[in-house]
Amino acid sequence: MSEPNNGQELSPKDNRLLAPKGAQARYTGELLLRTRPKTYRAIVRALAEPNASVNGIARGYRVSNHTVMGIREREAVEIAERKKQLVSILADVATLGSERMVETIGKAGLRDAAIGTGIAVDKMLALTGQAPSLQIANIWMPSEEEREERRQAHARLDAIAAKLRELPPPDRA
Repeated sequence: MSEPNNGQELSPKDNRLLAPKGAQARYTGELLLRTRPKTYRAIVRALAEPNASVNGIARGYRVSNHTVMGIREREAVEIAERKKQLVSILADVATLGSERMVETIGKAGLRDAAIGTGIAVDKMLALTGQAPSLQIANIWMPSEEEREERRQAHARLDAIAAKLRELPPPDRA
C-alpha cells in the first residue's frame, strides 16, 4: 500500500484513486460533482466559453487537467447546447450593436457601440469556429556581418556617385 508524506496509510477511498501499475486512471469528474457541485457546474460553464483552455480552467478551480477533460467529455452535450445558446445571444448583441451604430453615427456613443459590436462579433466567430483572418508579417533581421557588407556596398556606390559628379557634363551638340 502507498503512503503519503505524513506517514499515514491511504484510506481505501484515496487508494482507489491510484491507478494500478500499467493501467490508466479514469477521470470523469464524478467525485467533484458529489463533493463540490458548484465548482463542477462552474467548470461546465467555463468549458462553454469561446477561448476556454483546460489548463486555465484547472488552475482557476484548483482541479487537475484530467478532471477538467473528464468533465468536458461527460458533459459534451450540455456544453454544446450552452455554446449554441451563447452564439445566439452574441448574434443578437452584434445585431443590436450594429443597429445602434447606424443610429448613433456622429454621436458620442458610437465608439462604445463599435467596441461592443466588435467584441460580440469576435466571440460569436470564436464560438462557431470561424476565426477572424489574421495577417502575419515575417520580418527578416540581418546579422551584424550582413549589415557591414551592406555598409561597404553603400560606401562603394557613394564613391562611384561622387566620381560621376566630378566629371564634366557630356557635350550635346
